Amino acid sequence: MIKKSIMTLALSLVLLLPFSLHAKEKYWYNYDHLYFQTGTYFHFGGDDDKDYAGPRIFTSLEAVKANNWLYGLSLFNNSFGQFSQYMYGGKSWNYHGNWQDFHTKVTMGLIHGYKDEFEDKIPLNDFGFAPAIIPSIGYKKNAFGFDTILLGFNAVLFTIGMDI
Repeated sequence: MIKKSIMTLALSLVLLLPFSLHAKEKYWYNYDHLYFQTGTYFHFGGDDDKDYAGPRIFTSLEAVKANNWLYGLSLFNNSFGQFSQYMYGGKSWNYHGNWQDFHTKVTMGLIHGYKDEFEDKIPLNDFGFAPAIIPSIGYKKNAFGFDTILLGFNAVLFTIGMDI
């Protein structure tokens, strides 16, 4: 148990280290704009659909830097109806030409909130925290955007968002 906990902590630090070292600005907390998202639709797959419960809520707030590095916090009910949080850093890549309003994003951070009989539903969930890497693809025109977020191998989240 202790060995698994140490491995989880080490993996989490390795995943978050690039974000702390990459800051080009003098202070990590400088940002260009805030981006607010809310979940519109979840699709869950897998064999244990009977376990999915509770209302599907999702909201996040990201601080986006001019160089497209970002950090944020998501609040959501996980697929088992438990209130959960995801604290993360990440990078967004914008396309050019005919695809200029599309982007891809990858975030890495820690998820908290999978408890009791569902704590083993996400890997490396020690002390109630687990490391996560979450990719997405989206479209943003002016201040409004839409994203498709892949949540492991069993769920997809569709969001709408706006700069604030």
